Amino acid sequence: MFVLVHVISSVVSRLHCESESFKMDLILDVNTQIYPVDYGEKFRLVLANTLREDGTPDDGEYNPSDNSPSRADQFEYVMYGKVYRIEGDEGGVDAPTRL
Repeated sequence: MFVLVHVISSVVSRLHCESESFKMDLILDVNTQIYPVDYGEKFRLVLANTLREDGTPDDGEYNPSDNSPSRADQFEYVMYGKVYRIEGDEGGVDAPTRL
């Protein structure tokens, strides 16, 4: 993902991103006090329903004392949230999509 950063508060920036691998644009709000991101910087994004490696559902609560393997172990910054809108051209498999 390529990043263009717009500051929307003292701790949150709105990232306007373009995927290198997919025909996709992304707008994402990030706490840049915890995870600083600069213009042009690249990052990897994974959307998942659960943090469990085997894909089984969890209770939605993060427990830092849980020592079982987690998808979060592979990343510096993990956040919980909702996808508010998905926009896309329904014209085909390779159609551009916007989350």
